[in-house]
Amino acid sequence: MIFCSILILIVAIALPSINNKIISNIYIRISSIILLYSGLLALNAINIPSLGSGIGLYSGLFHVTLISQLMDCFIFLIGSLILVA
Repeated sequence: MIFCSILILIVAIALPSINNKIISNIYIRISSIILLYSGLLALNAINIPSLGSGIGLYSGLFHVTLISQLMDCFIFLIGSLILVA
């Protein structure tokens, strides 16, 4: 979701017909809303029952556990608060 949102923002900034009408504060607000929504989606993924023991991805290179999901939520929420401030 974050990747698609970043691509949409890059295209919106690159197009001169859209770029002239939108001020830079709007881009910051949109980015903070995207981060808040991503944090809520990561928080919703905590309810998956198999996360208790952890799920290994990429042949064990990355383990998704309850702690890693909470850290994702924390990073997204802190990032959105930094953008709002």
